[in-house]
Amino acid sequence: MLSKKTLLSQVIGATLLTGLSINSHAAGTDLDKIVVTATRTPTAVKNTGSSVSVITREEIELKQLHSLADALKGVSGIRVAETGGRGSQTSVFARGSNSNHTLVMVDGIEINDPSNPTGTFDFGNFLLDDVESIEIVRGAQSVLYGADAIGAVIHIRTKAGEGPLKARAKLAAGNKSTHHETFSVSGSKDSFNYSLTGGLYESDNDSAPNKDRMPSGIARDDDGYQNKVVSTRLGWQGENLQTSIFGRHIESETDIDGFLSEDFDAYNTSRQTYIGAELKGQFFDDLWQPTLTFTHTDIERKNRNDRQTPFQTLNRTDYDGKKEKLSLQNDLYFIENNIITVGYEFEEEEIEADGFTDFGGGFIQNQMTDESRQNRAVYIQDQITLTEKLSATLGVRHDNTDDFDSETTYRVATRYELTSSTQIRAAYSEGFRAPSLYEMYGFTPNSFLSAYYGNPDLDPEISENWELGLDQSWLQGKVQTSATLFKNDIDDLITTVYLPSFDSTSVNVDEAEIHGLEADMSVELTKQLDVHINYTYTRSQNEDDQQLLRRPVHQANLDLVYQPATDWRFTGSLHHIGSRKDVDAVGDRVRMGSYAVVNVSADYKVNDNARVFARVENLTDRHYEPVWGYQGTGISGLLGIELQHQ
Repeated sequence: MLSKKTLLSQVIGATLLTGLSINSHAAGTDLDKIVVTATRTPTAVKNTGSSVSVITREEIELKQLHSLADALKGVSGIRVAETGGRGSQTSVFARGSNSNHTLVMVDGIEINDPSNPTGTFDFGNFLLDDVESIEIVRGAQSVLYGADAIGAVIHIRTKAGEGPLKARAKLAAGNKSTHHETFSVSGSKDSFNYSLTGGLYESDNDSAPNKDRMPSGIARDDDGYQNKVVSTRLGWQGENLQTSIFGRHIESETDIDGFLSEDFDAYNTSRQTYIGAELKGQFFDDLWQPTLTFTHTDIERKNRNDRQTPFQTLNRTDYDGKKEKLSLQNDLYFIENNIITVGYEFEEEEIEADGFTDFGGGFIQNQMTDESRQNRAVYIQDQITLTEKLSATLGVRHDNTDDFDSETTYRVATRYELTSSTQIRAAYSEGFRAPSLYEMYGFTPNSFLSAYYGNPDLDPEISENWELGLDQSWLQGKVQTSATLFKNDIDDLITTVYLPSFDSTSVNVDEAEIHGLEADMSVELTKQLDVHINYTYTRSQNEDDQQLLRRPVHQANLDLVYQPATDWRFTGSLHHIGSRKDVDAVGDRVRMGSYAVVNVSADYKVNDNARVFARVENLTDRHYEPVWGYQGTGISGLLGIELQHQ
């Protein structure tokens, strides 16, 4: 374990060598940029006291990013782990925390899956065709968002219609029979705005299992993927009221293989429906600004696998998770230099799991879970501007859930502007993760007279977060650097244990200590060339001093943006993932080697109504394993054109 002195020296060195991007297309964030997620009110990044990254629409188009997983790979403190090609199960580890410690939202709608055994979100199926920005707030944010926000909150925002009717079509095709089509219309008329987007993405992909670990002589089978999405956003603006309606529906199908084996007819399907309605008001000369919100999440998943021989697996399992939430947020501006936010939330979530898996040899496992629960929460936050250079944010929240003791969490964040080019920030925050419905009430019996039983006596996982950051600009803003030290202690982690009766259940037994460093640098080398570098050091250990799985100690990203002429843009990205621990086919801990992947893209504006673009992923065709047993995607390219009419 590094000493405090050694770690401090790394911070100082990294601050000089790395930094926070001043360019929206360089995987960083302008400190003056306005964000909402960090405080639930529009606030400049520099005034939040938080570690915030923003991925803009410009960056998405510049790099030809297709999915949420693609976009997050270049963000400090975020590790993306894919179990195959596009559409495969994809997890995100924020600042070394577990994958179910990150809360994901789209237009204010929580989209973590209540039917998932651990309540996590699968990042593999979210396309970016209509996304305006992605805000990533690292560190525990439970005061504002409740459960599951221990590692980070990722908030995806779609674009509202504006101006005359605009129609946009995008067509792209590449190797592996990949094609991607998008069509959208948007605009506004008087007080009404609208946008509608439809998209289709299909690819044959590669086979997911790592061929180097497969027995010889087994035929390979491409694991095809299809994703269809329809989304809409409607809005109306009155004198004192503003209404917005959000809707998103995703249907996907992914071919899957067994672990280290080929399966020619196994596949997963999912249907995800997200609906939100929001009513905002402005009263008493804008001193009281209430927001009433209703959201609905429905995620249906089906696993299907036919049996080709008597000893192969037959799978017919269905999962359905629902979440509905009603919230009232009141932003109060009655006290000078204070923004007080008071809120109430009511939430109900459900899980329904049924069907069976026949593994052959008489071993059959059944899914028999049908449960729901409710949660009520109140919170208050005060954003205080003490002086022009000093500000602070204080917050407290109380959650009362049906199934376990209530939780109270706190957060304090502050920032101080030492000079016009130097800012320090610090934050202390508490977080918690509620046990999933499956962990508390799941029931999975099998034909050998044993079962998994949920544990209704589980406690929430709880965390304490500290962070200290320094932001510095140099050479009249042409170079900007940032470094953040963070520490996260998590107690009562939930794990599955096996009982003497051969049954299994979930218990609170584990602990984790995580600390590390995030460092970024953005440099405007010339008017045509920008460079962005970030580096993350993460030391994550359980109570046995073992490194947490799939979380590298070192990872880094390099982005180059070159614009030789007004109409031409080129980008190059390098993602480096250091060595890490994983588990092999028999459950033993193994060390995974480091790897680096290079992606490039080009963009040419033909005229005001057309542009052509190209992207190549894994340019060097590097063979690598993001997760033990699963190979990363080989070299792939996509060429396309975008047309718009206004």
